[in-house]
Amino acid sequence: MKKLILIFLCCVTALTTNFFYGCKSDDSFDNISSEIENNQNESSEGYNDNQNSIETDNGFSLSGYKLQSTTTVNIRAQASSDSEIVGQLSVYETVPIIEKANQSWYKVFYKNDVAYVSANQSYTRMIAWQNSQNSFVSGLEVEALATTNIRADATVNSQVLGQLTKWQTAPLIQKVSDQWYKVLYNAQEAYITANADLTRVYDPEKVNAMIENIVDTGMSVLGTPYEFGATRMLYYSGNPNPYFTGKTFDCSSFVQYAFYKGAGVKLQGDSRSQSKYGILVEKSELRRGDLIFMWSSARRYNTGLEQIGHVVIYIGDNKILHTWGTGGVRVQEFSSGWQERFIHARRML
Repeated sequence: MKKLILIFLCCVTALTTNFFYGCKSDDSFDNISSEIENNQNESSEGYNDNQNSIETDNGFSLSGYKLQSTTTVNIRAQASSDSEIVGQLSVYETVPIIEKANQSWYKVFYKNDVAYVSANQSYTRMIAWQNSQNSFVSGLEVEALATTNIRADATVNSQVLGQLTKWQTAPLIQKVSDQWYKVLYNAQEAYITANADLTRVYDPEKVNAMIENIVDTGMSVLGTPYEFGATRMLYYSGNPNPYFTGKTFDCSSFVQYAFYKGAGVKLQGDSRSQSKYGILVEKSELRRGDLIFMWSSARRYNTGLEQIGHVVIYIGDNKILHTWGTGGVRVQEFSSGWQERFIHARRML
């Protein structure tokens, strides 16, 4: 009898061990979901002792992950498809995850409150939060476009706590007025100007997803022949051109195609018009997805915008994606010959 009981217990132990440890999925979504579920006991009791946390009365903290939409998806007040819709995520937008509520829903932090988004992998996916916070921040970043003061209060006369230099970021808590953002700085609430010449708010994970789709779209048409004045995908009005075939591209029609098909970003159909938009960046500041505007042989001695005759997509590692001449769409080194033609660069996202 004792032997039978012992065998029974061994079987139960084996089955239990296999249930918890033997079914680990290779799918990253499931792995991350499991990690959040394993940490729920800690997070549901409120903030941990992390020194970067802000004290609140809400009784929960954020996980190290965001939920990113792959299509337009509703944000709801409760974990039910019948509950009130309190907002939406458009394609690639993200929202911080608090925890996985159940197999069908994630509890998220949206507009300073708890909300719910579907866990259906046809609509959403989980991604690591690049600047993960335990504190109640929006999941967005305030990026400095020039050296900008961080202040103790939302007034230009308040104490300066520090600075963000160009391209540095601070987690956004909320926009408190047309003039000020509340941010997390050195583990405390602080304020930075909302002047569009000095700062911008953006979603790093959304931007990265869009850039990767733009580059992938461009790479998908490698070798497509070059044709000066090729048909554009979009009219000047921004409406789709029904006569577009994609059988040939010139430099600006290729860029317009990659940005619109890849990420839904509408650009004008010529390089001079495209060069008027986005954030001006120096050659030394180039990031993947930036557009570089150059002079062409025919426009070399023109002045102002009229000197621009070529546009390329910078894809990192000193490489550019563009089209010109024999060979059409290609990837090349951003060599000294191309760098000599550099006029300026723009960050469109």
